[in-house]
Amino acid sequence: KKIFGMKFNGKEIRSSLDLTRFLIEETNVAVVPGIAFGDDNHLRLSYATSMENIQKGLDRIEEGISKLS
Repeated sequence: KKIFGMKFNGKEIRSSLDLTRFLIEETNVAVVPGIAFGDDNHLRLSYATSMENIQKGLDRIEEGISKLS
């Protein structure tokens, strides 16, 4: 699913920074924008937690992305 160019509440997702901001504000999931590592088309996730927490976070991200139009 192409995310850049999609919108939520009138705000367009144009970069990994925009997507990072959307995810923390709307899903309460913290990720690192890929631009910090030289690639604006990706996000960085930390897996230093339980499998249960990882699954919850991924479910929240999926739910949040489904709200974009």
